Amino acid sequence: MKKYFLSLVFSLCCLPQFSLAFGPDGHQAVGAVADALLAGTKAGEKVKSLLGGATLEQMSIWADCAKGVSPEKDFAYTSAGRYPECAPFETPEGMAAMSDFVRRNNTNCNPAPGEENCHKQYHYTDISLQHDHYKTGYAGTSDHDIVNAMQAMVQILEGKQAPKPFNIKDQREALILLTHYVGDAHQPLHVGSIYLDTEGHVINPDEGKFDKLSNTVGGNALMCPCGNLHSMWDDVPQNFKKGRMNETLIKQARTVAKDGSAFEQWPVLWADDSIKAARVLYQGTAFSKATISAKGPSWSIALPLEYEKLMYKMKEDALANGGAHLAQLLQAIWPE
Repeated sequence: MKKYFLSLVFSLCCLPQFSLAFGPDGHQAVGAVADALLAGTKAGEKVKSLLGGATLEQMSIWADCAKGVSPEKDFAYTSAGRYPECAPFETPEGMAAMSDFVRRNNTNCNPAPGEENCHKQYHYTDISLQHDHYKTGYAGTSDHDIVNAMQAMVQILEGKQAPKPFNIKDQREALILLTHYVGDAHQPLHVGSIYLDTEGHVINPDEGKFDKLSNTVGGNALMCPCGNLHSMWDDVPQNFKKGRMNETLIKQARTVAKDGSAFEQWPVLWADDSIKAARVLYQGTAFSKATISAKGPSWSIALPLEYEKLMYKMKEDALANGGAHLAQLLQAIWPE
């Protein structure tokens, strides 16, 4: 049994990896689901108008492709040809648009030493799993994390001023970014994070003195033989790639109930759901003592048996819910 357990852990961690959050296939699935649910609606027509005929599915990965812009090289786009999914944006006009976005959202949040440039921080937050609800001010949050980023994009789409520190060009850019951030917010490890001491014990970073090194960074510091836990959850099952399961996801998304609260607060509720989901995905796991390197601490993680089944179902639900919630949000902003 022990041999089988270790073999399973190895095979899970050696699944194909993507450098793009939730993987391009995951983001495109969320966009495709939203496109289908918006067909024939006023919001759907507004989307077409803003995107110039492009779809949410096509634009869903733009925010990740923009990570290919290098501030240290005068904001040149340096990833041309590296990611096939980014090829549609690798025209002179497209690369200039990504460069312009990154230039405006590079240091506007005053990143601390060692922190990523600002636009990359818009993709996640790191709420401790001891909390039931998201609240700006907890360890791992900021005024420019994924929850605040989604709310900022909503404000712009409502015709309001972008709150600081966000520097967004127009409603088109806000819609493109919102499409991506909603997808990220439904990947549990883009919201919930487990915090460990050097012995591998779970701690609450909001009790006592906060040690930034205790943050496993949404599972990025939890190592498997071929990668890390976060990258495992960013990937989607093989049969969901290339839109193969979009019809199934669309059917499931049509059953997702709309929340009755103010839509401006929906990003917070989605974050709450992702915190709960993150708790589930950590059930039955175990951690080693920390290994310290120049990049900071990392821990090995052992996964329970049948973890792959858990991942499959949770990812399917995340993709369907993400698409449904995006469509519901846009219809709330632009009602019939």
